[in-house]
Amino acid sequence: MKAELFDRYVHEVGRRLPKKQRTDVEAELQSLLMDALQDRAKGHEEEASVEDQVAVLKEFGSPREVAARYAPPHRYLIGPGVFNIYLIVVAATAGALTIAYVVLFGLTAWSTSANAIGAAAGELLSSYINALLTAFGSVTLTFAVLERFVPASAWEKTSEKEWDPRSLPPVEDAERVERGGLIVSSVFLVIALVVFNLFPDWIGVGFVRSAGDGVRSWQFGPVLAPVFFSAYLLWLDAIWGVQLVLNVVLIRQGRWQLATRLVELALLLGGVVLIGQMLTGPSIVTLASIQSTELRDVLTRFVPGMVRFALLIALIATAGEGIAKLVRLVRVYVFRQETGTT
Repeated sequence: MKAELFDRYVHEVGRRLPKKQRTDVEAELQSLLMDALQDRAKGHEEEASVEDQVAVLKEFGSPREVAARYAPPHRYLIGPGVFNIYLIVVAATAGALTIAYVVLFGLTAWSTSANAIGAAAGELLSSYINALLTAFGSVTLTFAVLERFVPASAWEKTSEKEWDPRSLPPVEDAERVERGGLIVSSVFLVIALVVFNLFPDWIGVGFVRSAGDGVRSWQFGPVLAPVFFSAYLLWLDAIWGVQLVLNVVLIRQGRWQLATRLVELALLLGGVVLIGQMLTGPSIVTLASIQSTELRDVLTRFVPGMVRFALLIALIATAGEGIAKLVRLVRVYVFRQETGTT
């Protein structure tokens, strides 16, 4: 009998593949389908019904699934398995930037004269576009890296018909990683690396300045001191870079292992040392970019203190997290060695 369903099926698979491999795959797939139909009909394929064809096709899977098995790896910058998550992160980042710039525009419009508001709005629009492009590039780069290093199975979702209750993880599987949180963390790590290294002037304080004639203007001044770049930025880049690599490894493996736990502890220790150096060393903030002497004197009274207080909180939190993870590591892995469990 003419296997029309097979022909339509093979065509649907083929049109999802590159032209250079389409013909060979279609011929191979057609042969496999006919062999499967012959086995199902026990050598009487001429008597096979449409239902037999349907049954064979269900065994092979949908055209999309079969095409994915034949497709060459990494045809996408960002593959379909992770694309929906990518869109969510891009939308959330763009939304946050838009809200921030809308508020900033409102402050600028309120504090700027009518004659100067056009120029101020143009500067804000240019800054907004640059910020969007930077954020979009950072997010895209992060997901492109994840697409290359994370196995496709990490993004696959099993449908309810294929779901097997035996695949449920144990209730207390502490070694499983939460991939969603690691992806978000990786995106923000890339954004932080880009901003601190390429756009450090974005890190600062904003304020409304009133001139002697009563005209108000929105001012923004960077606050990172030269000592931050000369003494700390390289180490901060190293910690963030290793953390980013660790995130990719964890997303790929799907589980914590002793080696990744030790790397995590080393990163926390490095963070404690770095924050401690920032806290006890010269101030990492400067207000020299603020032209108003009076305002600079006012901000000098509390901005450096606020930064040191934030560093102290970060030091306590990082040290506490490190101690908790070290205790857990000893309890879990030493207990396993003593009891012989895996």
